[in-house]
Amino acid sequence: MPMSNPLHLTSVVYFASILQPRRILDVGIGMGSYGFLIRQFLDISQERLKKSEWQIQIDGVEIFEGYRNPVWDYAYSRVSIGDIRDLVDSLEEYDLILCNDVLEHFEREEARLLISQLLKLSLVFIATTPNREYPQDSWGGNEAERHLCLLDASDFPQLVVQKVTGITTCYICCDDESLKKKLQDASNELLLL
Repeated sequence: MPMSNPLHLTSVVYFASILQPRRILDVGIGMGSYGFLIRQFLDISQERLKKSEWQIQIDGVEIFEGYRNPVWDYAYSRVSIGDIRDLVDSLEEYDLILCNDVLEHFEREEARLLISQLLKLSLVFIATTPNREYPQDSWGGNEAERHLCLLDASDFPQLVVQKVTGITTCYICCDDESLKKKLQDASNELLLL
């Protein structure tokens, strides 16, 4: 998998830290960067150093078994292998669903449908995706790495925050009024940093 834009890592982890979710789903975990960083900020930073002490559930979904590595076993509570489109109906509810560097790998209508389905399962949905044409073919034997669409704000229902991070945009969707305010305030603070 080509290295995704590292500029949005900070934004995603920042918003997750602000929200303090107890149950997280990371769709398209790749090498496990988000699981590792979020585990560090939500559990380890609270002096819960041992896995047996962790209080945050971080589940993951990954389509490509070839990305499996020790980070998955360390940072994630559970990882399911498969296409999220096939698994979405069997998922439980979460406080936060992450879908970073994933949606551009579907046709636009499939991406829109997936966004709607995931929003029904979570209080907050965070996605990052390229904000300009960024061609990409299969990579490392993973045919699912192809870029098939370009999304924009109109594709994200319940959009609360939109943050451009270089060649990608971070979209945060939420329908809960108290969380909307918290996310908007956090976004304003992020602009000042």
